[in-house]
Amino acid sequence: MVGPRSRRQGSGSGPRRRVWASKAELLAGGDLASALTYERASKDKKKQGKSVGDQHKLNIAEVTRHQWRHGESFSDNDVSASRHAKVKKRQGFEDLMDRIRSGTDDVLVVWEISRKERDLAVYVMIRDLCSEVGLNFWLVGGQLFDLRDRNDRMMLGFQAVQAEFQSDYIRDNVQRGVDGAAASGRPHGKLTYGYERIYHSRTKALVEQRADEEVHTATGADGTVTEYTKAGVVREIFEKVGDGTPLIRIEESLNERGIPAAQGGLWRRGIVRKIALNIAYIGKRSHHGEITDGIWEGLVSEDTYWSVRNMLENPDRTTWKPARARYLLSYMVKCGKCDGPLSVGNVNRHGWSGQVYSCLYKRCAAVKMQYLDEYVERIVVAWLARPETFENLHRVYDGSAAAQARGLAEQLKSELEEWRVEADLGHVTAVSFGRAEMSLLRRIAEAEAKAREAGIPPVLRGMIGPNAEADWAALGGDVARKREIIKEILEIKLLPAGKGTRKFNGDRVAKRWLLLDDNAQVPV
Repeated sequence: MVGPRSRRQGSGSGPRRRVWASKAELLAGGDLASALTYERASKDKKKQGKSVGDQHKLNIAEVTRHQWRHGESFSDNDVSASRHAKVKKRQGFEDLMDRIRSGTDDVLVVWEISRKERDLAVYVMIRDLCSEVGLNFWLVGGQLFDLRDRNDRMMLGFQAVQAEFQSDYIRDNVQRGVDGAAASGRPHGKLTYGYERIYHSRTKALVEQRADEEVHTATGADGTVTEYTKAGVVREIFEKVGDGTPLIRIEESLNERGIPAAQGGLWRRGIVRKIALNIAYIGKRSHHGEITDGIWEGLVSEDTYWSVRNMLENPDRTTWKPARARYLLSYMVKCGKCDGPLSVGNVNRHGWSGQVYSCLYKRCAAVKMQYLDEYVERIVVAWLARPETFENLHRVYDGSAAAQARGLAEQLKSELEEWRVEADLGHVTAVSFGRAEMSLLRRIAEAEAKAREAGIPPVLRGMIGPNAEADWAALGGDVARKREIIKEILEIKLLPAGKGTRKFNGDRVAKRWLLLDDNAQVPV
């Protein structure tokens, strides 16, 4: 039998490249022929496809059966070969292409052609590269193909077209499923923390998604045992974010109690933020930017969700939070002379020792910490308690939720007026009008209350009104929350004391109210 011809690859004294004349010649060549194998698997949660390991065993078995020399194996696991794949990088595939370019091998072994690619353009690229370097043989699913044979090229082309068609078919089916789930309000993807899903025992179809109220126990670092539910944790996060609690404080609180994070392990600010921005918690889902109603109940009210979201996505919101703040006004009050921040220091002079706020840069101004803290807290509480504060806030801080609620109130008032006209004309009975009036008045009152509440910055909610002094006192030692409130409403500068001035008074404090356009005068 005539042996394989050979040719040099390039110039010089490099290795001689075998050129097999036919399939029969290659099959008779034994270990003179070098075989490469490639294995790939996409994510396959249902385990319906061959794993990379299974493919490798099958490919090596083919190499052994034909007594070829095993050149090298390449693989990619959990990686799609579809042209629709978000992640295009396949390191094993790239390494395979480099090896093919080296021109040292004779046959490429794969379990099926879709393992190499599901993109027709990629198939053509590989085919042309193999033809160029002389790797003329592919073994696909146990069948040997010669790229120089037009019939074999046609059969491989059919398989490549079929692989791309199958990829498109799968993608279209998945997309239809996603679109259908969105249209019908069914949940999509992984289970949202705080919920549980109930499936039909026989068909495994989703029956219900509901709040996960199962009671768990967690043990904190100090040994304290805490009972919690996942739904309760979600509600706690929204409540605390809405109250202005810094994300890092929420993170620390959950970790200190030993409550595991959504995916297990420790909580991080990013996880807390992700939960607080998830629209699923008001029973809705977002698909291609369109918000639709879900088939599950929300864990928090829409007003709470939107106010929290507005708060977290506010571009003016600082990302640094005084989670470990010890002092009420440090680095928040500025010097009225040089505009530098005021820091806290300890002094011991003239028979007095204690802490003072003083200009960090030039020591232009200083004051006993106790004096300034008490003064600022008094004017803040007085401002929160002013009747004008509530009214004026709506004039300058008008969020979409407030506008929507006021619009609803106006719409309901218009409906009530129409009922009154119809009653005056005798078109409706007194009983019908009475029922409609009672219902509409109740809904108007609810909408107006929601409008009033929605117009208040989230950090101030529950703090404005005649009970402001008691509400402030209830904050106790929560310095971080107090700082957030002060920063929201007031800009403060401390002026230097005059010559010979020993006593502190409010004239040394320059104030600018941030939320109102009037010059707020508050009794102190």
